[in-house]
Amino acid sequence: MRQRSLVGAFSVAFILGMALPAAANGVAGASLVREGISLELGRRDFIDYCAACHGVNGEGDGTLAEFLTLAVPDLTALAKSNGGQFPDGRVVDVIDGRADVKVHGMRDMPVWGEWFNSEAASVDVDKATRELIVNERIQSLVTFLKSIQVN
Repeated sequence: MRQRSLVGAFSVAFILGMALPAAANGVAGASLVREGISLELGRRDFIDYCAACHGVNGEGDGTLAEFLTLAVPDLTALAKSNGGQFPDGRVVDVIDGRADVKVHGMRDMPVWGEWFNSEAASVDVDKATRELIVNERIQSLVTFLKSIQVN
């Protein structure tokens, strides 16, 4: 497990270190490369962390779904159930989970913001950099979820 978390952290470090400066410097196609990297990172994180409950295709039919007390949502229908608009901010908040929203009741889903933060922790990675890594991984998951939306 530790090896996978190091690979994830290095992947994000590569994204932040290579793709973002290229985009900032106006290199043609850099945003497409970054979007492709983000989509792939999001897909990998989804398979590793989300598919057990949400299913490989995000339809709520993961191997653990039947054992949960609440129905697992179909993540392919987020935009459809939100008037055709993907709810970016809400999805980020749900995945991150670090903001305490008491009116939503008990949280049944793991707090992935804390998980990604602990995976990024290292003696040579400061708090601000860890937060960049957490945000990038969450945004990559959002990018992936957007890619699996159905009409």
